[in-house]
Amino acid sequence: MKADLHCHSHFSDGSLSPTDLVALAHQAGITDLALTDHDTLDGLPEAQIAADELGITLITGIELSCTWEKQLIHVVGLNVDRHNEVLKAGVEQNKQRRYDRAEAMFEDFEQHDIFLRDTVTSLIRERGVPTRPHFAQALVDLGYAKDKKQAFKRYLVKGKPGYIPMLWPDVEQIGAWIGAAGGIGVLAHPNRYKLTRTKLSRLISDMLKAGIEGIEVSTSTTDKQQSAMLADLAKQFGLFASVGSDFHSKDQPWARLGGAASLSKELKPVWSGF
Repeated sequence: MKADLHCHSHFSDGSLSPTDLVALAHQAGITDLALTDHDTLDGLPEAQIAADELGITLITGIELSCTWEKQLIHVVGLNVDRHNEVLKAGVEQNKQRRYDRAEAMFEDFEQHDIFLRDTVTSLIRERGVPTRPHFAQALVDLGYAKDKKQAFKRYLVKGKPGYIPMLWPDVEQIGAWIGAAGGIGVLAHPNRYKLTRTKLSRLISDMLKAGIEGIEVSTSTTDKQQSAMLADLAKQFGLFASVGSDFHSKDQPWARLGGAASLSKELKPVWSGF
């Protein structure tokens, strides 16, 4: 078994269609794949068709944005029922938040004589949800930045054009949505939040109260020391352990599909709860 339980298609901010994403997973020898687009379930039907054709086990997934102590946190919901009405309603709420923010971002950029509306709309192909990386790519495409890194330095961050703060639901709401859909909630890329172990432990405690019972122990950006610390926390709190690359695009070698290390056998893999 080779699992990658965190990746994105062009239905959110990835570059590949679900079909092409599953084909790439097959080439990489992945047997179990979760498509976890940001705040949308729309890519799952196409991914399921491709997975069935190639003999890959597709785990229905989604990556949901929420806040904890005024900080943005991402939670991956795995093995969710995509037809569940509670989850669907929550997803629609988050989608609308993204659309509302995008409109405010367009207007803010336009006050600086930067017109991104048509380019961003083209990038999301009328079916994705607008994300900040879409705006960053538009800034690159129109010559306002040489690459996405520069785009996020010059724009889109606090005090710069295009920065619009978002009010996301709290961890308790996200846990309720995933739980209602029969899924398992997993804290995504915990090393990215730059929390101390003490603060991360407090976050985990609050997650557990909300019914979120998993943590990504192995990602494309965790080194051995970080993974060991996360594994210790998983054992300490009795969490399910997950593995995911957070793949978005072939031109991001640091997040290669299937590139995260396998889980230690001493951990409780998240798929054991499916």
